[in-house]
Amino acid sequence: MFRKVAVLGAGIMGRGIAAHLANAGIPSLLLDLKKEDVVQGLEQLKKAKPALLYDAADMKLITPGSLMEDLQKIAECDWIVEAIVEKREAKQSLYGKLESLLKPKQIVSSNTSGISWQLLTEGRSAEFRRQFCITHFFNPVRYLKLVELVGGSATDPSVLKTMEGFLTDTLGKGVVWAKDTPGFVANRIGIFAIGNTLQMMVERGWTIEQVDAVMGPAIGWPKTAVFRLVDLIGLDTIAHVARDTYERCPRDTARERIQLPPFCAQMVEKKWLGNKTGQGFYWKQKQTDGRREILSLDWSSLEYRAQQKFKAPSLGAVREIEDAGERLRTVVFADDDAGRIAWPLVSDLLCYAAERVPDIADDIVNIDRGMRWGYNWEMGPFQMWDALGVAKVSERLAKDGRAAPPLAEQVLTKGSGTFYGGTMQAPTHFDLSTKGHCPVTQPAGILTLAAAKAARTPIATNDSATLVDLGDGVFCVEFHTKMNAIDEGVLQMLTRGLDEAEARGAGLILHNEGTNFCVGANLMLIFLEAQQQNWKRIDEIVRVFQGLAQRMTYCAKPVVAAPFQLTLGGGCELSLAASRICAAAETYIGLVEAGVGLIPAGGGCKNMLLRMEAVCAVERKEQGQIWMSPKDGGPFPKVRRAFETIAFAKVATSAKEAQRIGYLRASDAYTIDGDRVLADAKASLLALAKTYQPGTPRTDIALPGKGGEMALVNAVREARALGQITDYDVVIGEKLAYVLAGGNYSTVHQTSEQDVLDLEREVFLQLCGMEKTHERIQHMLMTGKPLRN
Repeated sequence: MFRKVAVLGAGIMGRGIAAHLANAGIPSLLLDLKKEDVVQGLEQLKKAKPALLYDAADMKLITPGSLMEDLQKIAECDWIVEAIVEKREAKQSLYGKLESLLKPKQIVSSNTSGISWQLLTEGRSAEFRRQFCITHFFNPVRYLKLVELVGGSATDPSVLKTMEGFLTDTLGKGVVWAKDTPGFVANRIGIFAIGNTLQMMVERGWTIEQVDAVMGPAIGWPKTAVFRLVDLIGLDTIAHVARDTYERCPRDTARERIQLPPFCAQMVEKKWLGNKTGQGFYWKQKQTDGRREILSLDWSSLEYRAQQKFKAPSLGAVREIEDAGERLRTVVFADDDAGRIAWPLVSDLLCYAAERVPDIADDIVNIDRGMRWGYNWEMGPFQMWDALGVAKVSERLAKDGRAAPPLAEQVLTKGSGTFYGGTMQAPTHFDLSTKGHCPVTQPAGILTLAAAKAARTPIATNDSATLVDLGDGVFCVEFHTKMNAIDEGVLQMLTRGLDEAEARGAGLILHNEGTNFCVGANLMLIFLEAQQQNWKRIDEIVRVFQGLAQRMTYCAKPVVAAPFQLTLGGGCELSLAASRICAAAETYIGLVEAGVGLIPAGGGCKNMLLRMEAVCAVERKEQGQIWMSPKDGGPFPKVRRAFETIAFAKVATSAKEAQRIGYLRASDAYTIDGDRVLADAKASLLALAKTYQPGTPRTDIALPGKGGEMALVNAVREARALGQITDYDVVIGEKLAYVLAGGNYSTVHQTSEQDVLDLEREVFLQLCGMEKTHERIQHMLMTGKPLRN
């Protein structure tokens, strides 16, 4: 749709927008006052953590330039997005220079976080105003789905429609239609939540740790909670937004709660702004023993101290609760210290949001989407109303001597008692103008398992997985274990899914709607069996996994894996076994078994050899070939690359990087909008099924034998001598080298897939018997982090 884009302003937001355009394959012109500042900014972009580019190689799509010397180059661009300093005068001055250069069909937008369309376009021509809108991205641009789209009284509706299509279809964003009001949607609600929390903390004597313990995952908010979020954004930015919102919202009945307490001004003066200055509400300090300790601020004295743990029965209870609504109810209505923090903060937030409709948006859906997509809340405020119960919240407010908002009263008296209704296939929401429910407008191209299960009764289900009928002969195995780990129930359902696909279907998809696709096999099960030295049982589990993975690969019908987010260990192995992968762009995939003292044994070693063989065949060069064969440059290059990938537990930070590493093939695909992964996977499967011909297991895999094994072992020992790895890393590396080089064969040979699978299983069992592997597994289970012992 847009062939090239100009981004004006190379600060954090401008660089982020240019990077995400590159992620979508769209070239951009990135301009700032001085070209050298842009070049320097791009160097920072390369080092950004987390990465803003899917693949660093895509940096070539961003062309740096100067606003003084290169502004005329915007003639090459279809869309010009301004992201300079958040000052009205500076933006208006730039627009004055732009105006004479614009072509009739070019679109201009501002990334302003709150300056109104009306103010930005003062003094501009009718044609400029027709082409101008606001596209407010959220930082970091790659990771936050939200873009608030704001038009003005003179904006051409076709401009807004074009922008919406590009933002959703090409950039994978979620568009919220906001009104031209201060803070638009998400920041208007968000700045109230932050300001009110700060004021109430001071009024009631809470600590920073207490608030963050409650107002985080326990109620469906991210781990950043409140104060880590402020540190991430920057207290100076928060103070600016709060001040601007306060000044520009004289009719906001709760505007006094938006202001920050006086101690925040002292923090700004001291440059305690958060991550950007190294300290804010939290301060990571290096101790004398080299460890880093995170201190927290005592706001009353403005002194840092060791963090104080905060415990409450309800916070302990929600650790085992996955459903966000149930967690919210458990904490908010708890008769404990956590409940006494959660209830006033959450109830104030819900009332504030209800009182802002239709001020900031025409409907509740856009507000809920704004908070989910922009602030990463699991539920928007009106979904929170429903989760807590509109009637129950209203009754509690009355008991506190507070009136429920008129919108809530209307939901109870004229609606159905809830803000949302309908079915999974046809959801509805309460509409203020009609005083009744109307359909929720769904983005096009979305297929969900929840809707599929509502439309058709699942074919089979157990405690670990469900087999879902997606229609058109396509079936889907949905995992729903904790962290979607693979256990026997998952393997049983995969077997049933393959049976159904082969008997009466077009194919099978592997997907779920959890936070992550799959974090691997059930480590606790392996650990317990290893502790009891039940080697026969472990051998049986691994054989079943291997057999199932092989059946997936050579199934009579295509199998498509649709991974997203964390796809590790066994989750990666299942993806490697599929006929095709159709991943979310935000897929972090890798064989990480070495981190727990093991090697991949569900076909991971075998499939990485085959993946790397294909890569080497494409990349084959005349120089540097060892043990040459005409097909792939000889057996050693693929073994070396597979070894490096597995031994160093490489995890791709995007699906595109996964293609470069080799986890995904060139024929695999990824989808930039994570919500469309299942629909794209189904379309991919149906296209593949038309001409699908299953293969047969290979018996001609060329491996180098002992010579190749020793080359790898020597490299491992050298890394140990340099202090790069531990002694036990060497043990794991040597055993992995034995598997990938072909076992006990002394020289170059051809072997079968089954032989490699047998070697995987043999070494996996050996490592399961080693004490240091037990230590690594136990540490991972207890802390969620790998142990380098």
